[in-house]
Amino acid sequence: MVGAGAVGGYFGARMATAGVDVSFLLREESAQIVRAKGLRVRSPQGDVHLPHPDVIVAGSDAPSPDALFFACKVEHVRTAAEAARPLLGPSSVAIPLQNGVDAPAILRSVLGERSVMGGLSRIFAERVATGEIQHFGLHPSISCGELEGGHSERVARVVNVLEGVPGMSFDASDDIWTAMWMKLLMVCSMGSVGAVARAPLGVVLGVPETRGLLLAAGEEIAAVGRAHGAQIPDGFVAPQIGRYERLRPETTASMQRDLERGETSELNEQLGAVCRYGRDLDVATPVLDALYGALLPGELRARGRLAYESVGPRSGS
Repeated sequence: MVGAGAVGGYFGARMATAGVDVSFLLREESAQIVRAKGLRVRSPQGDVHLPHPDVIVAGSDAPSPDALFFACKVEHVRTAAEAARPLLGPSSVAIPLQNGVDAPAILRSVLGERSVMGGLSRIFAERVATGEIQHFGLHPSISCGELEGGHSERVARVVNVLEGVPGMSFDASDDIWTAMWMKLLMVCSMGSVGAVARAPLGVVLGVPETRGLLLAAGEEIAAVGRAHGAQIPDGFVAPQIGRYERLRPETTASMQRDLERGETSELNEQLGAVCRYGRDLDVATPVLDALYGALLPGELRARGRLAYESVGPRSGS
């Protein structure tokens, strides 16, 4: 498991608790903390504590894994892949779990085309501190598959080992590219509209205007995805927005939480990427462009590329 944040920490801990031989490839600073205090997950699915997880750092003498799950943010995928490359064996497979659809191409450019599958995770969780993960509702799951589609023996081998792990689901997809775009549609529309509205999902859905904005954003993402080769069916978006009603009303996407805290987010890798694909594929995205423009100053400030004071109450008349 490359990374032990909200995604890598949760799924890696579940796998390890079930008896799967799991190692966590971490940066030196994070490795020291996790070695000292272990890895803890708090979850409605049941809490987990690994007091002594197997932690390695780049350059460690470790056996080649059957699967390398990349659980870092998209902007760190290339660096993580370069750190993990010496571990890759002739039969190892690399599976990205990032939001967005850029990670497979990045991994292939570093690790080689043959070694990389498509993949995605579905989970609402956050890293409270290094080695401490809080999971909120929604049964967590991972899907993986060959980027060219269809079934393969290596996908079946990974699923066979992990499909029975308690506290999560693991399955194969015969069209992982479409599945990745559908996941991006969900997190990008929810995160961007929620961040602009500065409100959780229940409020966004309850106000007709913001619900309409969520629907319009989803339709634009679907149009770009179809132009990019995803088989997103017509009429998919409205029922998907309806399914959001099943989530807890206080739900927020990770991108929204990062932006609200003034931290760097995946704005460019999610919303910015869809806008970029739209321009490249000649698909109009006026709603997404407006959302991106509204959120970009906060992202630039978090990255130290823009400085300004937050707007607040002013004294005097």
